Amino acid sequence: MKEIKQNLLLMITVAVMGAFIGGITWFVLTVMNAGIEFIWKYLPEQVDFIFYPIVVCAFGGLLIGLWCKKYGPYPYEMAEILQEVKAGKRIPYNNLHVVAIAALLPLLFGGSLGPEAGLTGLIAGLCFWFSDRLKAVIKEAELLPQIGIAATVGAIFGSPLFGFMNDIEDENEKLVLPKNTRTFLYLLAILCGTGILVLLNSLIGKEMGWGKFPEISELTLHTWLFAIPLTLVGVTAGLFDNLIEKGIQRLVKPFEQRIIIKAVVGGVLLGAFGIFLPYTMFAGEHQMKEIMAIWQTMGSLVLLLTGFLKLLVGVICKEFGWRGGKIFPTIFSGVCIGYALAPYLPVDPVFTVAIVTASLTGFILKKPLVVVLLLMICFPVNGVIPVTFGAMAGGAFPKLLRDQKKADK
Repeated sequence: MKEIKQNLLLMITVAVMGAFIGGITWFVLTVMNAGIEFIWKYLPEQVDFIFYPIVVCAFGGLLIGLWCKKYGPYPYEMAEILQEVKAGKRIPYNNLHVVAIAALLPLLFGGSLGPEAGLTGLIAGLCFWFSDRLKAVIKEAELLPQIGIAATVGAIFGSPLFGFMNDIEDENEKLVLPKNTRTFLYLLAILCGTGILVLLNSLIGKEMGWGKFPEISELTLHTWLFAIPLTLVGVTAGLFDNLIEKGIQRLVKPFEQRIIIKAVVGGVLLGAFGIFLPYTMFAGEHQMKEIMAIWQTMGSLVLLLTGFLKLLVGVICKEFGWRGGKIFPTIFSGVCIGYALAPYLPVDPVFTVAIVTASLTGFILKKPLVVVLLLMICFPVNGVIPVTFGAMAGGAFPKLLRDQKKADK
């Protein structure tokens, strides 16, 4: 009887925590979107100035640099937070206001970054606070931060299964609870979090998601002949991302301690790219719907440059002190590159976009199943196989490269 009460209490706690996480996620994203609307839509209508993006991004860089100099390099990346939590390390909750502002600043000022890093750090801290206060009554309270992070990821990306697989897919992790119980609790928290987020968005009339691609018209043998070349395009984009990351790291290394100057320069570069190619700025979630509607009028060169330069701008943001997530911009880059190639290939454009996006995202995330669950939010049902093929092939390349380097040594 006592065990039943404990399990019931744990389920109620996890459900309430999931709902709370959904509410916090909604609030932060709403504040972020309202800020972006004000800075990038309302103010430019009042101030007609061609160099507005450079000035605003430079000012944003100044604020980011000052904040980072005073409090440290926040927010941490989502992968770093997951790794620390799974290793048994604690995320402090005495500086959540610092993390929240550090997370919002790069997003408000146009950084080519996703919100997942800041939100994960913020809610991980809240979950540890929650856990510490329930230790006396719930013996499994130490598991709450991991469950909370999974709920956060599921809510941010609008994909419960993505949140679940991204966190639970760890062969070396020690299980505090039996696998079935643990799985149930993860899904309960994620569904409650995502459900509350959807509910709150519906109350204010806001749609979630990145938009939905139409059905792929045909998947014939002729279509599949282009799968490998398109995968290689996605992998090439991934290699480009790795190469420029290493190059820019070497470039900024001598200026490592000049935090403020570095962040301002990063802002100037971000704004300069944004003047000529506006889609290189921001996370890309809302812009993807626009690209789906207007890609045929943009021209392949603009789309190709946008896709590759968005990867470059994302690296510039990260290495110059603008910190945030990488998943949203990566997907947007893949979509742009896929659409750039579509007019020149005798296959459905959605097939082209699916393979390129999945292979690029698989290459960078190195978690093919997670990529499939994530991308199926926006691709049609008959896109499952192309997305899976691209994600598996793209995800295999980093391992092949590592094995090749070891063999060369």
